[in-house]
Amino acid sequence: MKAVGDFLHRRQDLIRMVQWAMAAVYFVLLLGPVVIPASGLGRVAEVVFWGIWWPAVILSVMVFGQFWCGVLCPDGTVTECASRHGKGAKPPEALRWGWWPLLAFAAVTLFGDAADAHRSAWGTLAAVGGMSLLALATGLWFGRGRRVWCRYLCPAGSVFSLLARASVLHFKVDRARWDAAPRPAPKPVDCPLLLDVRRLTSNEKCNMCGRCSGHRGAVELAWRPLGSEIATLRDDEARPWDAVGICFVLVGLSFAGFHWTGDIVAIPAVALGLGGAVAAWLLLAAGRRGWMRLAYALIPLAGFGLFLGAVEHSLALVERLDLLPWLRSVFVALGLAWSGMLGWVLAPGVRARIVFTGLSAGLAALYLLI
Repeated sequence: MKAVGDFLHRRQDLIRMVQWAMAAVYFVLLLGPVVIPASGLGRVAEVVFWGIWWPAVILSVMVFGQFWCGVLCPDGTVTECASRHGKGAKPPEALRWGWWPLLAFAAVTLFGDAADAHRSAWGTLAAVGGMSLLALATGLWFGRGRRVWCRYLCPAGSVFSLLARASVLHFKVDRARWDAAPRPAPKPVDCPLLLDVRRLTSNEKCNMCGRCSGHRGAVELAWRPLGSEIATLRDDEARPWDAVGICFVLVGLSFAGFHWTGDIVAIPAVALGLGGAVAAWLLLAAGRRGWMRLAYALIPLAGFGLFLGAVEHSLALVERLDLLPWLRSVFVALGLAWSGMLGWVLAPGVRARIVFTGLSAGLAALYLLI
């Protein structure tokens, strides 16, 4: 995989061409159905945005990392370009608050599902285009050629950051080789997310753009065991907003939105109820201190549930072909096995493992039956 990472680094000119081509297609599909309602673009946009793009990105991020964000995402392209010509202000401390992107994702999801936005050109423009407008505004105000939007504010990025922890690919940094690199040192890495590449150990925020590949002979794209980053997570690395996001957003809100579309009362009620139940089970399993770390073990099961919800929510063709029950069974089984393995590693003791197994099985049954 090192050759792939080095190619991304070497051919940033080609990557930029691909990015702007994607942006052009994106804006045509976003604006076309509104500007020319009778053109037939509305149906195409619905299939592309909700039937192909969203489920495919969820699955790809969970398995391979955030290549979508670093190589293809139109919002990332727009915000980085805007920040090269904007005010260049430094992001304030309040902007770096870890809860912002999760709150934004919850708001966008609630709006989209309650308004059934995926079936309306104007709804898609509001839900998807609104994020693009905010990305543009963020780029015009903050950073100098950087993706401040992607690092601190992107609603989808909050979920992708969680899912990417389970991925099988990452940019591996050899700290010893980095420090031993001959002088004079090369130019600093042009990381669009302002990550400290030298100390990079997590896939959480890495957009997999490849710009750091080969730096000081210490950075390379590499394989790693599935879920290894989660399995080796320490208590002091677990964060409360991630744990709350997994329970109430990745599990609760996503499940509620997919199954109670259009019901403004049921969606938040089910999200809070299911999320609270998951958090309570985790507290019961791991105790006061360990529940946050154990919550990360649910990422594979919740991620596959999110993917299945996206497929069920958007692809009527799958339902007509009677493939959905089979598809649901396969992915729920994979998610249950993957989360079960991680929970077995992270749970502090036999009792915690038993409780976590019961919680995972209950969630799997919920994904299968409803």
